[in-house]
Amino acid sequence: MVGLRSFRMALAGCAVLFSQTLAFAAAPEGTKLYIFSSGWLNLEKSLVQSTATNDRIKVPVSFYVIKHPKGVVLFETGNNDRIITDPTYWGPFIQGIQPDRNPEVAIDLQLAKIGLKPNDINYVIISHLHLDHAGNVSKFPNATLVYQRDEVVNAFWPKPGTAGSYITGDFEALRAPLGAPNASRQPVIELDGDLDLFGDGSIYLHRAAGHTPGTQLALVRLPKTGLVILTSDTLHLKENLDKNVLPSLGLVYDPVAYYNGYSYIRRIRDLEHGDVLPTHDAEAFNAHKHAPEYYE
Repeated sequence: MVGLRSFRMALAGCAVLFSQTLAFAAAPEGTKLYIFSSGWLNLEKSLVQSTATNDRIKVPVSFYVIKHPKGVVLFETGNNDRIITDPTYWGPFIQGIQPDRNPEVAIDLQLAKIGLKPNDINYVIISHLHLDHAGNVSKFPNATLVYQRDEVVNAFWPKPGTAGSYITGDFEALRAPLGAPNASRQPVIELDGDLDLFGDGSIYLHRAAGHTPGTQLALVRLPKTGLVILTSDTLHLKENLDKNVLPSLGLVYDPVAYYNGYSYIRRIRDLEHGDVLPTHDAEAFNAHKHAPEYYE
């Protein structure tokens, strides 16, 4: 009897999962995904893959725009444009990772490729607040910010060993003036877990706090392309997922959560035959269309 009950429960669970997958497959017509780069970093591979040698590699700093019938969404904001003209802004980091400082990588010019200005962005999803992911977050004062509360808390007052990659100047303008009733200067959606942004499965945020205390990734479901997984630093390189390898210790907040993030990516990828986009993988970046081209 217990066996029969367990079998029925398993069937029910499969039915729910199958029905959810069917629902997610019907992304709204007109939804588009654009892939951009905020330039490239030149760094030691061992930084992003713990088992690698110290050979230097060039990696992209990707960010993304999703045009949805309910709003324009920016996922990641890249390197702060200040580093283009001010090599001191990142302090000692600029030596270790040698960012691209070509004026053409400025986020305003990148967005202009698809006819957008910063004020056209309705939502900014903050995967985490490291210098190469949230550098330009203050350029979108009219947008609603979507983040994990643990990430914002840690960015302003980092836990021991986690402070290195936060540049306070990137996000200090998000704080409201002294005496304001709310801490944030603009509208926010503050999370402690997952969120289906528009309630239709097309942009689903998953908390995966292995890299930092509040890292999140995005599942983007498109009407023709299907699932695209924007991993942020839940996955630096595709090879890390294939070999189940973490980045260097300095980039790992919680190893168990990191491996759980890998498992989540694999499970969703295999279930929906999804396309996985590691933020800093040169081969994966070059294999995809870049704005003004798009996926739909």
